[in-house]
Amino acid sequence: MKFNFLTKIQSKIHRLRGTTIIQFGTPRSGTTLVYNILKDVFPKRFVESRHYYRKKDRRFPTVVTYRNPLDSITSHLLVSQKIVEKELNSDQSKLTVTKELLDNTLKVFEENGIWDVIEIQNNKNVLMFKYEDFVNNFEVIFNGIENFFSEEINIEKRNIIQNRYNIKSVEKISNKMKSYREIDTKTLIHGDHINQNKGQPNFHKQFLKDDQIFYLKKIYNKFLVNFNYI
Repeated sequence: MKFNFLTKIQSKIHRLRGTTIIQFGTPRSGTTLVYNILKDVFPKRFVESRHYYRKKDRRFPTVVTYRNPLDSITSHLLVSQKIVEKELNSDQSKLTVTKELLDNTLKVFEENGIWDVIEIQNNKNVLMFKYEDFVNNFEVIFNGIENFFSEEINIEKRNIIQNRYNIKSVEKISNKMKSYREIDTKTLIHGDHINQNKGQPNFHKQFLKDDQIFYLKKIYNKFLVNFNYI
């Protein structure tokens, strides 16, 4: 999230009060969904959503999302594809995934906390959510929040939140914007937020070439093994 003058003040006040919740995860790992659920479950607390994690954040409860990095990278590339199509005003302006483009995308993930996820996974103040577990099942998130925060989320609230942030609802918000470069400041939903695969797992197998998959698996072997993706 980008902080403006007001949110900076709110952040400082809540940090002093101890009512801050950190929502952290790698890009394209369901962070926006979990952020919105948290802020609706805890309207009196301040949820800071970001793709980096600092030492001064570690004293606050932290909710982490993670996803198979090959799918996160694919999702990031699909966003880039949409930007290219719209800015060149042509559906035929297909993005070619070159080695250079792939390496540049990897830098984005290296700079946005992908290895921090492993480092903090067992911290007592950390709640971990695996994207593949919750993408089609909001109950995973609700139940995890209930247990971690000792905060009951009744059926009525669950239904309201699920209706508010299911894929169709997110698409309605997203479609009001011209491109991914635009963002709804209240929900942090971007234009073109939902990709063609509707966020379903393992789309990298259809989008990337075999040698690119092999290359990424080698780089992220530690991550993939640690979180039981291979």
